[in-house]
Amino acid sequence: MLVQRVIVGSALIIASTAIIPVARKTLRPMLYDFSKQMKYLVVSAKEELEDIVAEVKFDRMQKYLERDMCIDGHAYEVEDSEQSIFS
Repeated sequence: MLVQRVIVGSALIIASTAIIPVARKTLRPMLYDFSKQMKYLVVSAKEELEDIVAEVKFDRMQKYLERDMCIDGHAYEVEDSEQSIFS
């Protein structure tokens, strides 16, 4: 029983010395590609989140400005600056 364990252990050690370099050469490009894809995913998610935040800020600013246009229940018209410049 002990001899069988020693033989199996020795065979595993010898096989692992041959398998590890092959596995390393095979897995390294796969891990590199996976890393690049994860970086792309993180950057895309960050940009999407920044876009959402910018849209929310713009909507809040627009509502704030629309609210300021109405003072004491009276709506005041704002002159279109583009028309006044070119008229």
